[in-house]
Amino acid sequence: MEFVIALFESLGLYSDANGLGEHLRGLDLSCTGFTRTSLYNQVFIWLFVINTVVVVNYYYLFFNRRPWNKWWVWLVNVLVAALIVAYIAYAMPHNDLETNNICQQLSVTDNDCVGFATAAAIYSVIWSFIVSLIIKWKSGVNKKVPF
Repeated sequence: MEFVIALFESLGLYSDANGLGEHLRGLDLSCTGFTRTSLYNQVFIWLFVINTVVVVNYYYLFFNRRPWNKWWVWLVNVLVAALIVAYIAYAMPHNDLETNNICQQLSVTDNDCVGFATAAAIYSVIWSFIVSLIIKWKSGVNKKVPF
């Protein structure tokens, strides 16, 4: 999943070398190897699932009705999904930081956790937009939303 790592780190919103990026890759507590579960992969899976479910719900399930076929309703759905993903992306490394469940040689701050959450939120919105463009055409009511 090097692509996922490169994607998140490309925005430069948190320390990747000798910082949060190392922890997210799965660096163990003894700082000797990457034997822990990658938080990048976990957040990416949450991002993929949450945003896909929200967009499918908008175009084909609950929100596929006349009063909801407005661009701002679509945007609210996308932003709520992004906030959920951002919370997950923030909470996972922040909890490790708070409980010292992190390699002590790394320089990680709470701002790094916020930066990672921001990157996840950005990619969350992008993924929602892409999925919307792909699936909106068969929607009964919302096929012209967001444009």
